[in-house]
Amino acid sequence: MGAPELVLSVVGTLAGVLGTYFGYLGVRRTRRRPDPDPPAPPPASGAYDVFVAYGDDDRDWVREFARRLSAAGVRVAYDEVVARPGGVRVHSLEQGIRDAAHGLLVFGPTALAGGWVRQEYHALMQRSIETGRLFVPVLVGDVELPGFAATRFAADFRGVDEATYARRLDEIVRALRAS
Repeated sequence: MGAPELVLSVVGTLAGVLGTYFGYLGVRRTRRRPDPDPPAPPPASGAYDVFVAYGDDDRDWVREFARRLSAAGVRVAYDEVVARPGGVRVHSLEQGIRDAAHGLLVFGPTALAGGWVRQEYHALMQRSIETGRLFVPVLVGDVELPGFAATRFAADFRGVDEATYARRLDEIVRALRAS
């Protein structure tokens, strides 16, 4: 291969590379751009005063607790309130947490054994840290509170009589209204 053939070969290769590059640039401009990130969720709408997270073993206790909070004028959200037939559980729970001004987690012996409750705990914890909203641990069983919950004053309902139950419930109602 002589010099003229070598020059033609190099020029041809260079033309092919440049043609491919500029062709790519043309296609790149017309390709669909990725959608922008979705907007941040809106701040709590105030639909509920408190979201109550709990383990399945504490369901009956929570129903009565929520009934008594509601009787005291507190707008209470928990899974049975925010769930809709055919809805996606995680979306309903997230929306309930977003729509509540504050969070409360009922700590029974198996509360954090369930994956959903752990997720609710983390969401409530993060929200409390970022926004300063109340996070109230409620003790109904002999449990060791996890790190973040242990930094908060807990409402202890373990083995209480009716008068003490009513007093502790009133303390929670006052704390929710004061914040």
